[in-house]
Amino acid sequence: MGEEASGPLSLIGRRIRVSGNAATVRWGPGQVKAPPSKRPTEGYAADAPPAAPATVEVVGIEYDEPDLGKHDGMHQGERLFSCKAGHGAFVKMEKLEMGTSMQWAIADKYFTGMLPEAAKRATRSEAVDSMEFVDSKGRSKHMTVELVGRYNIEQQQQRLEAFVEASLADTCIETRFPDNVWEGDWSLPNLKSLWLDKTLLSDWADVIAIIELCPQLDWLSLAKNRLKPVPPNGILGDARDAPEKRHDVLVMKGGRTSKLRTLVLTESGVSWQDVLALDSGGHFPSLENLHLARNGLSEGIPGLKEASETVVLPRLRSLVLDHNGISDWRVLRRAITAFPNLESLHLNGNLLGETLEGLAEMAADQTPRKLVGLFVSENRISTWQAIALLASYSLLELKAQRNPLTEGTSPLASPQLLRQVFIALMPTTLRLNASEVPPKERLAAERYFLTLVNQESPIVKALSEGCDVSAVAARLRGLHGDVIGGGATEEEGADRAALVNMLVEVTLRPIGGAILDQPEVKKRLPHTMTVGDLKRLCLSIFKKVPLDRLNLVLADPGLPFGLPFDDESRELGFYGVADGAEVRVDDLNDHRAPEPKKKTTTSKTATLLAGGDDDDV
Repeated sequence: MGEEASGPLSLIGRRIRVSGNAATVRWGPGQVKAPPSKRPTEGYAADAPPAAPATVEVVGIEYDEPDLGKHDGMHQGERLFSCKAGHGAFVKMEKLEMGTSMQWAIADKYFTGMLPEAAKRATRSEAVDSMEFVDSKGRSKHMTVELVGRYNIEQQQQRLEAFVEASLADTCIETRFPDNVWEGDWSLPNLKSLWLDKTLLSDWADVIAIIELCPQLDWLSLAKNRLKPVPPNGILGDARDAPEKRHDVLVMKGGRTSKLRTLVLTESGVSWQDVLALDSGGHFPSLENLHLARNGLSEGIPGLKEASETVVLPRLRSLVLDHNGISDWRVLRRAITAFPNLESLHLNGNLLGETLEGLAEMAADQTPRKLVGLFVSENRISTWQAIALLASYSLLELKAQRNPLTEGTSPLASPQLLRQVFIALMPTTLRLNASEVPPKERLAAERYFLTLVNQESPIVKALSEGCDVSAVAARLRGLHGDVIGGGATEEEGADRAALVNMLVEVTLRPIGGAILDQPEVKKRLPHTMTVGDLKRLCLSIFKKVPLDRLNLVLADPGLPFGLPFDDESRELGFYGVADGAEVRVDDLNDHRAPEPKKKTTTSKTATLLAGGDDDDV
């Protein structure tokens, strides 16, 4: 049925691209039978002997993304390899895009004129791309980018010393070596931010060798790569195809060390064993921010020996563990044990709250710690008892939006009510759900909570299962005296107490061509306002751009193009809109390419458009 190749021609384990989609070779190359011909049999002799089935040379691949493949490694009833269903495919050899080196990738993107004539692209047009990236908070983002004036930019970029930020995301970069474009020293001495998302990199030795080229590198993103395990001792050896004598780079062994402070490993297949091995090998001594979202780390952080003489990643201040399936609240205790200098822990999109296991233990933990920020949005928190226990954990910043308590068809509370309760229970909190807690709002929330206590509200009874409500009430009475509440419901009281104090001042800056001459407008808006409502407000102010063409973008110093408001049902607080924020009001028509003139489609073109994909056998 199938003949698997072995020896020097085997590509198993190699990272490749097929039609722009990253994949890993799991089988081959080898010969397999082609599928039965779909050619009609009419006109052929009935007694003619059947033709021998044709064979074709293919490789079996596993796509990174789901639903790009057609199977799980089975071919005509025989298993040739194993992978997740919907990820497997057999692809002809000529369809494979193989990896390239760092030097070649840079030259191909920024210095095309230096490439050999055979490798130069026939045309260089203005680029309109769909770009994926990971922002400064570790969130996956997507936007359409048009690079205007590409020729002028290429002419100006004559020196690698000028590079401060660079992106080689979504390219075929696979290795650091060979160096066959430039000669001599071609390092990037001033590069501080480098995006290598969705490339073909898989070996940590190549990653470290690339970092050696950038002595000032501060930010590195390797999101959505497929990185191989790190040896337990952390010793990586030389990168693939590295020359015996490397005079063109500074090798970081006992000498110059990496200055990298932020490392993004979102959806890269790394484990905690890899993190510990990289630390033991001394590869990232300055690391302060580590992003490990979407890596299947259901334990969160493994239990480490508290008596260990060495501290893991001693400078780590921020850890992102979003969307890892974590359900045990004891992950907080393990985090501050493993990383004593940790200040913020991101646990968004996990399963916390599905049970209360470890939550009471966490709430009662009085161990001295530097952790001041906790982010648990989009978890499974659904009871007031869980809220009370969570509020007992002293924090300066908490984010707990979009949990079942306030979401779904029959929520127990509104976001405003939950905010007022959190503020009253947490005297140290300065920032809640991406918004500052001003003194006036704290005063209103604490007085409102006392009215709930006086009314013996069911909410207070539910909270008493997780914290000492009488102690909280005594503290608040010491600050505000006795408060006599009215007859309003909990929701009405929360709305009244929160509305005035939840307003944020936002600058609406017109940047669309039709409204560019209009002045900016400052408005005080509730951060619970939806993007759709804000669009309607902008329509009433600027008037000249129809509602369906309005495009709102939040200015963000950490993002070159800002943060687009791409979901009209979301509240402004979801996007982190705070006091003093700037929202740019744009016109979608300014970014649409003119429609091409209609041409008569030839029969050959029509055939190509109607044809199917012949990548899969």
